[in-house]
Amino acid sequence: MPSISFLGTGSGLPSAERFFSSAILSVDGRNLLIDAGEPCVHLLRDRGDVLQEIDAILLTHGHVDHVGGLPALLQGAMLLERTKPLTIYLPGEMVSPFRDWIRALYLTEEGLGFPLRWVAWIDQETVILGDDLSVTPYANTHLQSCYRPLPGANLSRSCDSYSLEIYHGAGRNFRAVFSGDLSSPDELKPLLADPLSVLVCELSHFSMSELAQVLKDASVGSLCLVHLSEDLAEDREYLQEKLEELLPKIGDIIIPGDGEHLDF
Repeated sequence: MPSISFLGTGSGLPSAERFFSSAILSVDGRNLLIDAGEPCVHLLRDRGDVLQEIDAILLTHGHVDHVGGLPALLQGAMLLERTKPLTIYLPGEMVSPFRDWIRALYLTEEGLGFPLRWVAWIDQETVILGDDLSVTPYANTHLQSCYRPLPGANLSRSCDSYSLEIYHGAGRNFRAVFSGDLSSPDELKPLLADPLSVLVCELSHFSMSELAQVLKDASVGSLCLVHLSEDLAEDREYLQEKLEELLPKIGDIIIPGDGEHLDF
Protein backbone atom coordinates (compact mmCIF):
# COMPACT_ATOMS: atom_id res chain seq x y z
CA MET A 1 0.00 0.00 0.00
CA PRO A 2 1.47 3.40 -0.95
CA SER A 3 2.06 5.78 1.93
CA ILE A 4 3.37 9.28 2.54
CA SER A 5 5.29 10.37 5.62
CA PHE A 6 5.32 14.14 6.00
CA LEU A 7 8.66 15.17 7.52
CA GLY A 8 8.25 18.91 7.15
CA THR A 9 5.07 20.71 6.11
CA GLY A 10 5.95 24.36 6.77
CA SER A 11 6.34 27.27 4.38
CA GLY A 12 9.51 29.25 3.84
CA LEU A 13 8.74 31.28 6.96
CA PRO A 14 10.61 29.78 9.95
CA SER A 15 8.25 28.25 12.47
CA ALA A 16 8.71 26.55 15.82
CA GLU A 17 5.83 24.22 14.93
CA ARG A 18 6.62 23.12 11.37
CA PHE A 19 9.85 22.22 9.60
CA PHE A 20 10.68 22.98 5.98
CA SER A 21 9.33 20.95 3.04
CA SER A 22 10.14 17.26 2.91
CA ALA A 23 8.14 14.03 2.53
CA ILE A 24 8.72 10.35 1.88
CA LEU A 25 6.56 8.47 -0.61
CA SER A 26 6.85 4.73 0.04
CA VAL A 27 5.62 2.15 -2.48
CA ASP A 28 6.40 -1.58 -2.45
CA GLY A 29 9.39 -1.14 -0.19
CA ARG A 30 10.85 1.72 -2.23
CA ASN A 31 11.29 5.13 -0.64
CA LEU A 32 11.32 8.41 -2.54
CA LEU A 33 12.27 11.59 -0.70
CA ILE A 34 10.43 14.55 -2.20
CA ASP A 35 12.37 17.72 -1.34
CA ALA A 36 14.94 17.97 1.42
CA GLY A 37 14.15 20.96 3.59
CA GLU A 38 16.03 20.97 6.88
CA PRO A 39 16.12 19.20 9.31
CA CYS A 40 15.12 16.19 7.20
CA VAL A 41 18.17 14.10 8.16
CA HIS A 42 17.13 14.05 11.84
CA LEU A 43 13.57 13.14 10.95
CA LEU A 44 14.76 10.36 8.65
CA ARG A 45 17.01 8.97 11.39
CA ASP A 46 13.92 8.66 13.58
CA ARG A 47 12.51 6.22 11.02
CA GLY A 48 14.98 3.40 11.46
CA ASP A 49 16.99 2.52 8.37
CA VAL A 50 15.15 4.80 5.94
CA LEU A 51 18.16 7.11 5.55
CA GLN A 52 20.27 4.19 4.37
CA GLU A 53 17.51 2.86 2.14
CA ILE A 54 16.18 5.92 0.28
CA ASP A 55 15.99 4.95 -3.38
CA ALA A 56 15.97 8.47 -4.86
CA ILE A 57 15.67 12.14 -3.91
CA LEU A 58 13.30 14.24 -6.02
CA LEU A 59 13.85 18.00 -5.70
CA THR A 60 11.14 20.27 -7.08
CA HIS A 61 13.23 23.47 -7.12
CA GLY A 62 16.20 25.18 -5.55
CA HIS A 63 14.64 27.35 -2.85
CA VAL A 64 16.40 26.84 0.47
CA ASP A 65 13.28 25.65 2.30
CA HIS A 66 13.11 22.73 -0.16
CA VAL A 67 16.80 21.80 -0.42
CA GLY A 68 18.62 23.25 2.61
CA GLY A 69 18.88 19.89 4.38
CA LEU A 70 20.62 18.08 1.53
CA PRO A 71 24.29 18.42 2.63
CA ALA A 72 23.48 17.22 6.17
CA LEU A 73 21.51 14.32 4.70
CA LEU A 74 24.49 13.23 2.60
CA GLN A 75 26.86 13.58 5.54
CA GLY A 76 24.46 11.63 7.76
CA ALA A 77 24.22 8.83 5.20
CA MET A 78 28.02 8.72 5.06
CA LEU A 79 28.40 8.56 8.83
CA LEU A 80 25.81 5.78 9.02
CA GLU A 81 27.86 3.89 6.42
CA ARG A 82 25.33 3.82 3.66
CA THR A 83 26.53 1.80 0.66
CA LYS A 84 23.43 1.80 -1.54
CA PRO A 85 23.71 4.06 -4.63
CA LEU A 86 21.66 7.26 -4.49
CA THR A 87 20.26 9.27 -7.39
CA ILE A 88 19.20 12.89 -6.97
CA TYR A 89 16.77 14.27 -9.55
CA LEU A 90 16.71 18.06 -9.69
CA PRO A 91 16.58 21.17 -11.91
CA GLY A 92 19.57 21.15 -14.21
CA GLU A 93 20.87 24.58 -13.22
CA MET A 94 21.24 23.36 -9.62
CA VAL A 95 23.59 20.43 -10.30
CA SER A 96 26.89 22.36 -10.40
CA PRO A 97 26.03 24.67 -7.45
CA PHE A 98 25.08 21.69 -5.30
CA ARG A 99 28.28 19.83 -6.11
CA ASP A 100 30.28 22.98 -5.34
CA TRP A 101 28.35 23.40 -2.09
CA ILE A 102 29.18 19.88 -0.96
CA ARG A 103 32.88 20.41 -1.70
CA ALA A 104 32.79 23.77 0.11
CA LEU A 105 31.50 21.98 3.23
CA TYR A 106 34.53 19.68 3.31
CA LEU A 107 32.75 16.67 1.88
CA THR A 108 33.69 14.82 -1.28
CA GLU A 109 31.39 12.74 -3.42
CA GLU A 110 34.10 10.09 -3.65
CA GLY A 111 34.37 9.95 0.14
CA LEU A 112 30.68 9.45 0.88
CA GLY A 113 31.01 5.69 0.65
CA PHE A 114 28.12 5.26 -1.78
CA PRO A 115 27.73 6.11 -5.49
CA LEU A 116 25.97 9.45 -5.99
CA ARG A 117 24.33 10.33 -9.30
CA TRP A 118 22.83 13.66 -10.36
CA VAL A 119 20.07 13.67 -12.99
CA ALA A 120 18.54 16.87 -14.38
CA TRP A 121 14.79 17.00 -14.90
CA ILE A 122 13.52 17.51 -18.44
CA ASP A 123 10.04 18.97 -18.65
CA GLN A 124 7.42 16.23 -19.16
CA GLU A 125 10.05 13.54 -19.77
CA THR A 126 9.16 10.49 -17.70
CA VAL A 127 11.83 8.88 -15.53
CA ILE A 128 11.48 5.18 -14.73
CA LEU A 129 12.40 4.55 -11.11
CA GLY A 130 11.78 0.80 -11.12
CA ASP A 131 9.19 -1.77 -12.04
CA ASP A 132 5.80 -0.05 -12.28
CA LEU A 133 7.12 3.18 -10.75
CA SER A 134 7.73 6.40 -12.67
CA VAL A 135 7.88 10.15 -12.17
CA THR A 136 7.23 12.93 -14.65
CA PRO A 137 8.21 16.56 -13.94
CA TYR A 138 5.97 19.39 -15.12
CA ALA A 139 7.59 22.82 -15.29
CA ASN A 140 5.92 25.73 -13.54
CA THR A 141 6.79 29.41 -13.20
CA HIS A 142 7.19 29.71 -9.43
CA LEU A 143 10.86 30.71 -9.48
CA GLN A 144 10.47 32.99 -12.46
CA SER A 145 7.80 34.98 -10.68
CA CYS A 146 9.52 35.26 -7.30
CA TYR A 147 13.24 35.41 -8.18
CA ARG A 148 13.48 37.66 -11.23
CA PRO A 149 11.76 40.69 -9.61
CA LEU A 150 14.32 40.68 -6.77
CA PRO A 151 16.91 43.47 -6.68
CA GLY A 152 20.18 42.10 -8.00
CA ALA A 153 18.61 39.07 -9.66
CA ASN A 154 20.49 37.57 -12.59
CA LEU A 155 17.86 37.84 -15.32
CA SER A 156 19.73 35.43 -17.60
CA ARG A 157 19.74 32.66 -15.00
CA SER A 158 17.55 29.61 -15.52
CA CYS A 159 14.68 29.44 -13.03
CA ASP A 160 13.42 25.89 -13.25
CA SER A 161 10.73 24.68 -10.88
CA TYR A 162 8.59 21.56 -11.18
CA SER A 163 5.49 19.76 -10.04
CA LEU A 164 5.89 15.98 -9.95
CA GLU A 165 3.50 13.30 -11.19
CA ILE A 166 4.22 9.83 -9.81
CA TYR A 167 2.62 6.63 -11.09
CA HIS A 168 2.76 3.23 -9.47
CA GLY A 169 1.24 -0.13 -10.32
CA ALA A 170 1.03 -2.31 -13.40
CA GLY A 171 -2.22 -0.60 -14.31
CA ARG A 172 -0.91 2.78 -13.16
CA ASN A 173 -3.68 2.62 -10.58
CA PHE A 174 -1.91 4.83 -8.03
CA ARG A 175 -1.27 8.37 -9.23
CA ALA A 176 0.13 11.08 -6.97
CA VAL A 177 1.00 14.69 -7.71
CA PHE A 178 3.29 16.82 -5.55
CA SER A 179 2.71 20.42 -6.55
CA GLY A 180 6.01 21.84 -5.31
CA ASP A 181 5.65 25.61 -5.15
CA LEU A 182 3.51 27.31 -7.79
CA SER A 183 2.83 30.77 -9.10
CA SER A 184 -0.86 29.97 -9.54
CA PRO A 185 -3.07 26.91 -9.00
CA ASP A 186 -3.86 27.14 -12.72
CA GLU A 187 -0.50 25.43 -13.23
CA LEU A 188 -2.10 22.26 -11.84
CA LYS A 189 -4.67 22.04 -14.64
CA PRO A 190 -2.60 19.80 -16.99
CA LEU A 191 -2.21 17.36 -14.11
CA LEU A 192 -5.93 17.20 -13.27
CA ALA A 193 -7.21 15.75 -16.54
CA ASP A 194 -6.99 12.20 -15.13
CA PRO A 195 -8.07 11.00 -11.67
CA LEU A 196 -5.59 11.42 -8.82
CA SER A 197 -5.17 9.12 -5.85
CA VAL A 198 -3.58 11.95 -3.88
CA LEU A 199 -2.63 15.57 -4.49
CA VAL A 200 -0.07 17.08 -2.14
CA CYS A 201 -0.48 20.80 -2.74
CA GLU A 202 1.05 23.93 -1.30
CA LEU A 203 -1.21 26.74 -0.13
CA SER A 204 1.09 29.67 0.40
CA HIS A 205 1.31 31.55 -2.89
CA PHE A 206 -2.42 31.84 -3.66
CA SER A 207 -5.73 31.80 -1.83
CA MET A 208 -7.89 28.84 -0.87
CA SER A 209 -10.66 30.16 -3.13
CA GLU A 210 -8.29 30.23 -6.12
CA LEU A 211 -7.27 26.64 -5.40
CA ALA A 212 -10.88 25.55 -4.94
CA GLN A 213 -11.84 27.06 -8.29
CA VAL A 214 -9.23 24.91 -10.04
CA LEU A 215 -10.06 21.73 -8.11
CA LYS A 216 -13.86 21.97 -8.06
CA ASP A 217 -14.39 19.46 -10.91
CA ALA A 218 -11.23 17.40 -10.42
CA SER A 219 -11.25 13.74 -9.43
CA VAL A 220 -8.99 13.64 -6.36
CA GLY A 221 -9.12 10.88 -3.76
CA SER A 222 -7.17 12.76 -1.10
CA LEU A 223 -6.04 16.38 -1.01
CA CYS A 224 -3.16 17.03 1.39
CA LEU A 225 -2.43 20.70 2.03
CA VAL A 226 1.10 21.67 3.04
CA HIS A 227 3.35 24.74 2.93
CA LEU A 228 0.52 26.87 4.30
CA SER A 229 0.71 30.65 4.39
CA GLU A 230 1.11 32.08 7.89
CA ASP A 231 -2.51 33.18 8.27
CA LEU A 232 -3.89 29.80 7.19
CA ALA A 233 -1.43 27.88 9.36
CA GLU A 234 -2.75 29.75 12.39
CA ASP A 235 -6.34 28.58 11.81
CA ARG A 236 -6.20 25.14 10.23
CA GLU A 237 -9.62 24.20 11.57
CA TYR A 238 -11.21 27.05 9.61
CA LEU A 239 -9.23 26.07 6.51
CA GLN A 240 -10.41 22.47 6.77
CA GLU A 241 -14.06 23.42 7.20
CA LYS A 242 -14.01 25.99 4.42
CA LEU A 243 -12.37 23.71 1.85
CA GLU A 244 -14.73 20.84 2.69
CA GLU A 245 -17.54 23.28 1.96
CA LEU A 246 -15.94 24.51 -1.30
CA LEU A 247 -14.82 21.07 -2.52
CA PRO A 248 -17.56 18.53 -1.69
CA LYS A 249 -16.40 16.19 -4.49
CA ILE A 250 -12.94 15.65 -3.00
CA GLY A 251 -12.73 12.35 -1.14
CA ASP A 252 -10.63 13.50 1.83
CA ILE A 253 -9.13 16.87 2.68
CA ILE A 254 -6.17 16.53 5.02
CA ILE A 255 -3.90 19.13 6.60
CA PRO A 256 -1.04 16.92 7.80
CA GLY A 257 1.34 17.93 10.53
CA ASP A 258 5.05 17.19 10.69
CA GLY A 259 5.63 13.51 11.32
CA GLU A 260 2.17 12.43 10.16
CA HIS A 261 1.99 9.17 8.17
CA LEU A 262 -0.84 8.45 5.74
CA ASP A 263 -1.70 5.28 3.80
CA PHE A 264 -3.46 5.42 0.43
